[in-house]
Amino acid sequence: MASIKRDDSKQKWEETEFPLVCETCLGDNPYIRMTKEPHGKKCKICETPFTVFAWQAGTRGRLKKVEICRSCARSKNVCQVCIFDLQYGLPVQLRDRILAEEGSKNAVAAVPQSDANRAWYAAQQERAIEQGKAGAVPTASASLRLQAMARMEPRYERNLPKLCSFFARGECNRGMKCPFRHEMPRDRNDPLSKQNTKDRFYGTDDPVAQKMINRQKERVEKRREEAKARGDGEGDERAVSTLYVRLVDNKDPSSAAAAARITEADVRDKFYSYGEIVSVRMHANKGAFVEYTTADATELAIASMNRQEVRGQKVYVNWARRPKRGNEAQGRQQQSGNAAGGSATGEIRPAPPPGQPLNSGGAAPLPPGFAPVRPSAEVSAAAAAARSAHAGSGRIGSSGGIGVPRPGGGVIRRPGRSAAPKPYYPSADPGRLGTSSASSSAR
Repeated sequence: MASIKRDDSKQKWEETEFPLVCETCLGDNPYIRMTKEPHGKKCKICETPFTVFAWQAGTRGRLKKVEICRSCARSKNVCQVCIFDLQYGLPVQLRDRILAEEGSKNAVAAVPQSDANRAWYAAQQERAIEQGKAGAVPTASASLRLQAMARMEPRYERNLPKLCSFFARGECNRGMKCPFRHEMPRDRNDPLSKQNTKDRFYGTDDPVAQKMINRQKERVEKRREEAKARGDGEGDERAVSTLYVRLVDNKDPSSAAAAARITEADVRDKFYSYGEIVSVRMHANKGAFVEYTTADATELAIASMNRQEVRGQKVYVNWARRPKRGNEAQGRQQQSGNAAGGSATGEIRPAPPPGQPLNSGGAAPLPPGFAPVRPSAEVSAAAAAARSAHAGSGRIGSSGGIGVPRPGGGVIRRPGRSAAPKPYYPSADPGRLGTSSASSSAR
């Protein structure tokens, strides 16, 4: 039961029953023994006395304490110990930067730094939190970017004890009983060793956030250079309206068996509600490509289904790097078409007609059914005899010879027949029909 504070200045002091911390700061031990000290110290942000909780973070972790009060942590939605975002596991500076770039700057409140404004803001924030009106909902694009960079897996290495300064000087005599790590510091000028709680809370000059931003920039530039080297235009690898669903977790070997049970119908049932689906293609029991009619539907599906479950299996959804439609033969045909008639910007041109040469100088292979049909040996011999007998006459086919049709059809004149000549049809040729008697054609 909360104690009655008679002094007016003590009415603002905070009393809580449990801290607001992330899974990483709690440690890997499911059984935690915490100590509670009401009004143990002042908050490093608002300087209001609050309840201090302390515990050992895991079997090999160090002793941890809360650094800021619960009200400040709720206003920024951060952990009271590490000052990381509770939903995405990102530093405040990185999260606020992404929200500002995507037009959701008002999704996170800006805490004033002066004492008078901070006291007024704390009272307003407490009232808004009680009424459920604190903060705003970020846009779909902002949620998509934050989910792509989210780090929700526990990182228990952050709970390891700090380095022993006496061991670095060669003066530590505790040995195995020393609660600090006996390791030499890597770099004395490392900016990560100079972190400030206020800078991390307000999102200014945070070395952890700056390191993650630089790493993301290097990754994007590397992918863009690789795309340019392959000839993909300006290096934008994202498909227009296609997403990729990764079913297998590289860190979990048992996820491959669970992913094999997911079928195309399961993927379609989960993604059909976000827009009209053009096609769904499975990728060797490792993932699936889902193509929508619009890019907005694709973006909504990525923001909604990333890190969700499909038949009990956690999936990771992101933009596909290139369209994945059809089988491998069609992909090779498209690649050959690009090499022949494509431009340097990756434009796909239609394939040339059968028999027409490519730009490279070679002839394209004819598909089945388009190859020219050669006449039989008997027809070839008769045509050669007619050409030799009537050379120079300018007429092919007369009495005394076997008529050879002109290109496109013609009249066959046979000796000893007074009937009107009939037009020649290739389908009536005995040699082409495979028959041995010519009586069928005479009829």
